[in-house]
Amino acid sequence: MAEAFSHSKAVKDKMGQLANVTTQAEVRITAQILSVAAKELSETAGSDVYDDYISSWLTYSEISYGIFDAKAFDALTDDEKVMRNLIYGEAYFGLYFLAIALRKLVKGNVNTIRESASGASVQASPFDDIISNAELYREQAINCVSSALGNDISGDVYSDGSMGVFVA
Repeated sequence: MAEAFSHSKAVKDKMGQLANVTTQAEVRITAQILSVAAKELSETAGSDVYDDYISSWLTYSEISYGIFDAKAFDALTDDEKVMRNLIYGEAYFGLYFLAIALRKLVKGNVNTIRESASGASVQASPFDDIISNAELYREQAINCVSSALGNDISGDVYSDGSMGVFVA
């Protein structure tokens, strides 16, 4: 029997696919980023759903995961749709926490695409796209988890782009 496919590797790869992560940013996707993304998914989806999600990874080898990942969404079974949405949710949470880490790394650096004066030019950090999309990644993660659960959990959160609060 083939070895089970690596959950962490799949999530890291999906992060790269979703955000076109540069090589410089990809090396910053550490075990800590993946761990906090997993924790956030667990808290958002609930521990029972998260435990089932983690157990589902044991059924995949690299080959079977590749076949699953290549399927069109409408060709997936209901269980596979839940799995796909949770994978995307975890990857988007990972991108959100990667953006926070990168923001701390480049704090104070130039945040423009390209500025020039008198023939000299300044290039922005290669992380700017990821950093500027942080809140969008978080919102997308919540939407993916909401879709996986079959309900709208995003209505429970109010966000103004800088802070989110739960509304009862």
